[in-house]
Amino acid sequence: MKLRFKKEDLNKGLQSVQKIAQDKSNNISYENGLLIKAIGDMIEFQANDYDMGIRTEVPGIIEEPGEVFIANPFLIELTRRLPGDEIEMIKEDGDTQLLLKGGKLKFECLTINPDDFNEVDIVENGTSSFTTDSITLKDLIDHTSYACSTDTARPIFTGTHIDVSGTTLNMVATDTHRLALKSAELAQPVEQPFKAVIPSRLLMEIARQLPTDIPQDVQIVALRNFMTVRFGNIFIRTRLIEGEFPNYRRVIPTQFTSTVTLNRQEFTAAVERASIVAKDAQYNVINFAIQDGQISLTSQHPDYGTIEDSVSCQIKGEPIRIAFNGKFVLDILKHCHSEEIVLQLKTSSPMLVQDKDEQNCVFVVTPMRAK
Repeated sequence: MKLRFKKEDLNKGLQSVQKIAQDKSNNISYENGLLIKAIGDMIEFQANDYDMGIRTEVPGIIEEPGEVFIANPFLIELTRRLPGDEIEMIKEDGDTQLLLKGGKLKFECLTINPDDFNEVDIVENGTSSFTTDSITLKDLIDHTSYACSTDTARPIFTGTHIDVSGTTLNMVATDTHRLALKSAELAQPVEQPFKAVIPSRLLMEIARQLPTDIPQDVQIVALRNFMTVRFGNIFIRTRLIEGEFPNYRRVIPTQFTSTVTLNRQEFTAAVERASIVAKDAQYNVINFAIQDGQISLTSQHPDYGTIEDSVSCQIKGEPIRIAFNGKFVLDILKHCHSEEIVLQLKTSSPMLVQDKDEQNCVFVVTPMRAK
């Protein structure tokens, strides 16, 4: 095999597969590494750790076709630093070494038998499929996946739930203490509705790959225990979490006694200040008192003192006193974007947070016992 790449093209290909191919243990493993396959006029890079498989095409010149399986923790970092704009890859038939050349530098690395690599098969059809665009999909992931649980004892909550029906695509995540839901409209309705839960780690890798400068069509195909995502020259296959996601609609409150409208930046700054003390105390508790046109925030640490702050707001309904985890509130505020936000509350019930005049994104956080 003998290939020539532009350095930029090679690095793009390696970056596409690096999270899956990177061998963090510095040991050769069949579940790490990447396959480079040059057949006909196409060069493919593949990586597959069985949770996720990625396959992408890379521009280059094929002087001699062939394939090579590499599990080397230094390859990706080294190609970033190679001098020159052109890089050569050479592997002689029967040789176990791959030669990488760039400028005056030569790097020889061991290879593995390519027959041991589990190739990522492209799937065209499944139980259901739909098409969206890369910007919309990344926005859905960014607004929801942060709320996933990290508790592996309940794996269903460690993933983000996709719920597709008609022309509506819902994405929702919850760790049972908070919930994030965002919806988007599809250009074409799905023929077969489907629901799936994708591990948060894998979904974040999909988001990292999605182009956001110019929207690209993204085709998603669902099967029983895995899902595929295809856009541009990248094909991704990801496993799904088995089990049934709870009915998230029941968690979203619908009855409130108080509605508060206030400036997002002012409120965020006040919560950040209150969290300076609260974040080191147990549960990060911040007490909120809403009355007389303002929200008063109080947090305390048994060893270091008490903070009191306030923000002006517009209130409809009853005065209310309630406490929340400061970190959870800040996480929500980081994903709000309007100048004003709306809080809807009821004593001892979850709070619903939305950007003002935006109905397709909802955040919910459960209250804590006030101190």
